[in-house]
Amino acid sequence: MDFSNKNILITGAADGLGYAVSKKFAEKNANLFLIDINYEKLVNNNLPNSKNIKCDLSNMTYVEELVDNLSNKNIEIDILIHNAAVLIPKSYEDTDSKYWNEMINISLNSGFILSNYAWKIMKKKKQGIIIFVSSRSGIEGFENESAYCASKHGLEGLMKSLSIEGSKLGIQVFTITPGMFMNTPMSEHNYEDEYKKKWVDPIELAPAFLKLASGNFNDLNGKHVNAWELSKGEN
Repeated sequence: MDFSNKNILITGAADGLGYAVSKKFAEKNANLFLIDINYEKLVNNNLPNSKNIKCDLSNMTYVEELVDNLSNKNIEIDILIHNAAVLIPKSYEDTDSKYWNEMINISLNSGFILSNYAWKIMKKKKQGIIIFVSSRSGIEGFENESAYCASKHGLEGLMKSLSIEGSKLGIQVFTITPGMFMNTPMSEHNYEDEYKKKWVDPIELAPAFLKLASGNFNDLNGKHVNAWELSKGEN
């Protein structure tokens, strides 16, 4: 697969799964717009054909400014991969509105604003791919993850609705779950030791993103896709 001349926006791209996916697309000659709060890490990663952009996705003012800047520069996004998320376990009793809003903003509200921007471009072109990174927390509930689970469940609902509307416009929309324990900075803080024994390098999950971005998996449109299984599949 070659993604030359495709503009791909990836959030949470500085490390972990976001970096692994960015690296794979860079190898396929894509034009990358990489978003993260850790701008220095983005720069140090030094991926080819990449525009590194600092943005705190927990602040909607900054996200809207990001979209305005993209629009003013006439940057048309062909593929959106909204990967950014933060998991800081906290009991529901200790969940205050500040923490809640930050979690919802990073995953769900940013996903809405960025996909809304990309949607209008994709509709005009009659093609496009939107991938929201979800997890088991998008279809299950977990202790001390009320805000995180709510944000991921929200992305699942957004994806299902957009996939129906997008199917009439040439736009494919998916959520994707890792399907395997990943060795990432976030999992380093949240995985128990038994899971760390099983984890894999996130680069092993990156092929699933390339497959979905190719546009050849319309049969999975509107689905919660398992990245591990799709990456290891023959197609």
